[in-house]
Amino acid sequence: MNGRAISFGRFLLLAEQRLLLEGDRPVRLGGRAFDILAFLIERAGAVVGKEELIERVWPQTFVEEANLKIQVSALRRALGDGQGGHRYIATVVGRGYNFVAPIRIEEPSRTRTAATLSTAKHNLPLAVTRIIGREQTVETLVSRLSRQRLVTVIGPGGIGKTTVALAVAERMVGEYEHGVWLVDLASLVDAHLVPSAAGTVLGLQIQGEDPIRGLVAALRDSCMLLLLDNCEHVVDEVTGLARALLGGAKDVAILATSREPLRVAGESEYRLGPLGSPQASSKLTAAEAATFPGVQLFVERVSAIVEDFVLTDENAPLVVEVCRGLDGLPLAIEFAAPGVEVLGLEGLAARLDESLPLLGSRHRGRVGRHRTMRAVMDWSYDLLNPEEQLFFRALGIFSGSFTVEAAAAVAMDSATAGIEAIDRLADLVAKSLVVADLSGTRPRFRLLETIRAYAIEILGESDERQHVARRHAEYYRNLFEHAEIESMARLADDRLADYAQEIDNLRAALEWAFLPGGDASIGGALTVAAIPLWLQLSMMEECRSRVEQALTLVREAPIDARGEMKLQAALGASLLFTKGAVLAAGQACTAALRLAESLGDTEYQMNALWETWIHRTNTGEHAAALAVAQKFHNLALEHADPAVLPIADRMIGMSYHYLGDQTNAWPHIERMLSADVDPQRRSPIIRFWFDQKIAGRIVLARILWLRGFADQAWFTVLSAIRDAEALNDPATLCYALSHGGCLVALWLGNLAAAERYAEMLLDISRKHGFAPWNEFASRLKGVVLVKSGDLDGGSPLLRADLDEITDSNSGLWFLTCLSQMAEALGRAGRFVDALEMVERGIERLQRGWLAPELLRIKGELLLLQSTAGNTEAMENVFRQALDEARRQEALSWELRAATSLARSLSHQGRTADAFACLRPIYDRFTEGFGTADLIAAKQLLDDLRNRTRPPP
Repeated sequence: MNGRAISFGRFLLLAEQRLLLEGDRPVRLGGRAFDILAFLIERAGAVVGKEELIERVWPQTFVEEANLKIQVSALRRALGDGQGGHRYIATVVGRGYNFVAPIRIEEPSRTRTAATLSTAKHNLPLAVTRIIGREQTVETLVSRLSRQRLVTVIGPGGIGKTTVALAVAERMVGEYEHGVWLVDLASLVDAHLVPSAAGTVLGLQIQGEDPIRGLVAALRDSCMLLLLDNCEHVVDEVTGLARALLGGAKDVAILATSREPLRVAGESEYRLGPLGSPQASSKLTAAEAATFPGVQLFVERVSAIVEDFVLTDENAPLVVEVCRGLDGLPLAIEFAAPGVEVLGLEGLAARLDESLPLLGSRHRGRVGRHRTMRAVMDWSYDLLNPEEQLFFRALGIFSGSFTVEAAAAVAMDSATAGIEAIDRLADLVAKSLVVADLSGTRPRFRLLETIRAYAIEILGESDERQHVARRHAEYYRNLFEHAEIESMARLADDRLADYAQEIDNLRAALEWAFLPGGDASIGGALTVAAIPLWLQLSMMEECRSRVEQALTLVREAPIDARGEMKLQAALGASLLFTKGAVLAAGQACTAALRLAESLGDTEYQMNALWETWIHRTNTGEHAAALAVAQKFHNLALEHADPAVLPIADRMIGMSYHYLGDQTNAWPHIERMLSADVDPQRRSPIIRFWFDQKIAGRIVLARILWLRGFADQAWFTVLSAIRDAEALNDPATLCYALSHGGCLVALWLGNLAAAERYAEMLLDISRKHGFAPWNEFASRLKGVVLVKSGDLDGGSPLLRADLDEITDSNSGLWFLTCLSQMAEALGRAGRFVDALEMVERGIERLQRGWLAPELLRIKGELLLLQSTAGNTEAMENVFRQALDEARRQEALSWELRAATSLARSLSHQGRTADAFACLRPIYDRFTEGFGTADLIAAKQLLDDLRNRTRPPP
């Protein structure tokens, strides 16, 4: 079939391009379904055995026959097999399948221009049902979305809101630069998780006190369509989110589905009505009845199961009666159609006729269409045998999608019942009670919202709910415990994606476990087991809240010391990422270390020491941090862990760097970078957060600049950032940008690069909820604007309470850009704030790495105020800065201090002293002559030389 186009009915198959067109529009099929179709067409007119099909589509893989059945069912729906008299795939009982439609081979020159599948980003699922009778509705909604930013499709359950919205979204995937994204809210129990659910879909980690604000900030510059599906049970939170997005993200549009409007200004409401069905007239012919969408849907669904079923003049009145009795509700028609196989058309019509009066007395509070929906679900459920009923209602416990293995373990109480489970799922898919997602390598299943609500209701009416919920929680506890073992090496992307799909069920299991009547011990164990996933997905805020919840329940449901150790370690990490170096983070690190030492767990001792070192470093306690780093080093030596020794060198080297001892810092960093072992080897705790080689190169760049090697420093920073971008790890990239790119660019005077890196850091930290880095980037941007002369634009970003900036919780900002902040405040005319900031910094850092620069800036601020009495004090401060820079062997700080002192001496008329102060230091440089500091020093020296030169 390579290179040829095969047409059949209204379809065109381009096998080489793996493309199926209906008219000019691509039909999205799962990979397996496409392979089945291609193979059947290749053997058109012949029966293809089931075993042969399985071998072709799943080569060298054991697959249950029910998997094939599910794939063929999905393929038939995608083709509309049976609609309008078109038949494509026939089942030959006991043998296999036969492609029965006439096919035509078209020459390449005659092939229609192929539409290509959109390359726009999206997460839209493969369609599980064809759109019937809604074509004009879809066109209308597409048109509205081109003019209005919020459109809500409103209607009762089962009316087809999701099907229509997905069809609209599919049509618009090429219209938005940053994609079209489905956020299914049906499984959310906690309305406060709405922003988090949206963030997870978009690959963002939205954290902090106001997650809606964080999401809006992350999407401010995005052009995308959000499909918020099933909003009714969280409508207040969705309303707040929609209002905020419309106001703060001007190119984000929203398509929502709900049983009620969002009631947001600018909302365009579209009330979706039932499918058109015939009125109370039984005299319609088959051709007349087939013009109604309700009848079309019913006939297509029956034909997919009862292959010899056709609409005739004789059976048209019964079909009309059924469709009219179902109120044109698409989901009700979906449910009813499979009943023809068991009851026949007459029996189905009679069963429906009997159900509605009974339902009216049992559920008087329900509106008409809800009664109809309930009636159809009731008798669809009644058609199942008792074991099938138990299986179906147990599926209601799942939140979101689930696997065959999960269904077997939870709904059948047996991990070995996979074969029976896939058969039962296949039957329920055929009956439209379960939806199959075939887009991945393994099928996943889910219940539509309306069906899940029904299943949960009848499960609750039985005495089984607690038992099923326990099995559900135990299954996911075991699953995530296995994930923890797998993460001894970092989970591969495909395995990580597999586990990420279980987030909804993880949340549901934790909700049950920690509620009265649940089992807190299961909840604690599940929380411990889920930590690697949360950390690896950078879901730090959710990790923090769940870990805190588990720790508060230790007294009620004791967690063993190993579990508590893991919880404390995770709490320390998540707090450091989301809140900064707060007191609680330090307490959690200390508790984790104490427990690890008592258990003799070397792995977690090193992890706790690492977190403690981070905390001490970010609070400016560098001598204490050095002691922790040396303890880490000794532990690695004691246990002969060569993969960890280079990390110990980086910790020690960085502590020396912050203490202002660049001489001792340098060899540790050089040794770390020259180590042959890979310090990025992962463990169950997702070791050490960053790529350590990249982090080490950033520290080296800082030391290089301080020692006077500006060109080498910049080259090192650029290569580290480039490698961090290629690594695709947000934490590593944020580290490289904040500690390296932004800061070194400012030191060099490269304001354009500093602003560019600050924007990158803002964007990434917003997306992943790294609050300390986000604060850093915002203030750094203000520094750049002020230094560029934009006082109006930069000053607002510098406004902050001084205590907030200089307290121990602001270590990241305080230790890297405090001097830049103070200098910018001085340039903005805020001398009092700037001087107080410098004084506090000098007090806290004492003789640390930043002390020479803070002293110099203090002198510059005194110079700007230039009162008569402060000349001597100003000069003394400059000389202190110079002495401290020499003590640290920090040539770049020495040059800055000497330049400031020389300028001050020059203003006093002491030109020769000024020249003698600056020239020897300038002459010690061998590179970096294009940087701002060396250019300024050269200009001052030239000016001083000209002023001391005797006139001709």
